Amino acid sequence: MDLPPYIVQGEGMKKRFEIYKKGCLPAGWIFVAGFLIGSFLPNLMWKMEWNQKTAASFYLLGAFADKTSGDGGYLWQVFRMRGSFFLLAAFCGVSVFGVPLAVTGSLLMGIEMGALLAMSVLQFGLQGGVVGAGLLFPQYLIYLPCLFFLMKRVYAQSLDIWRSHGLFPKRVSDYVIHVCLCGAVYAVGIFLEAYCNPIVVETLIKTLHIF
Repeated sequence: MDLPPYIVQGEGMKKRFEIYKKGCLPAGWIFVAGFLIGSFLPNLMWKMEWNQKTAASFYLLGAFADKTSGDGGYLWQVFRMRGSFFLLAAFCGVSVFGVPLAVTGSLLMGIEMGALLAMSVLQFGLQGGVVGAGLLFPQYLIYLPCLFFLMKRVYAQSLDIWRSHGLFPKRVSDYVIHVCLCGAVYAVGIFLEAYCNPIVVETLIKTLHIF
């Protein structure tokens, strides 16, 4: 026997409410919203100084592409930039700050990627878009799954503190283990960004003759 539509819809809404109640962060949807925002903002502000800033950033990118990809100094720079956010998010997971950080972090990830690709296309056309995508490859194949997982764990763990009125959450050992495993995989992305991404970007720039 088929249920009336309003009952089916009510059950669907109830299930979604239970998901949020259990502390499940819709990180993917928040990321998509941020990506759309990041894609539209450069188009709205293109007549201002965004084009000059984009040209300057691509100039620095061209200078960087000629460097040796195995530079240990660049590895430390990437590790400091990427690792600091990861550690900040991990520590916020055992505090009340984890909930807003998880939401904001998921949104900013999307805005960053969307703005980068949009500005690249606006400044250099489709070829610029290819190079802009090259800036994200292959490290973001590791970063995105790890960060989605981390944001969801941070959100859920921090939400437990909200519910416990600031008391230290239970099962924190599971949270630490998950974060450490995620961090180990995330470190692979850092090495890919430091040693593989410069080769990809250099090859694209030389092949497409942007500069």
